[in-house]
Amino acid sequence: MDSETVTALLYTWAPILLMVGFWLFFMRRMGTWRQGAYIDRHIEFMEQQNQLLERIATALERRNR
Repeated sequence: MDSETVTALLYTWAPILLMVGFWLFFMRRMGTWRQGAYIDRHIEFMEQQNQLLERIATALERRNR
């Protein structure tokens, strides 16, 4: 491989590798790298939303009686 080919490969792949590196860094830093951590938080949030919606529905049913 000549130096032009190596330089071209470096210019082509360096930005992609940097973006992947930053993505991995931020995913680990935010704690979403652990398997299922994001899903667990999302399920907990949805359960809270469901409870709130049930309370609203109950209040509206009482109001309409």
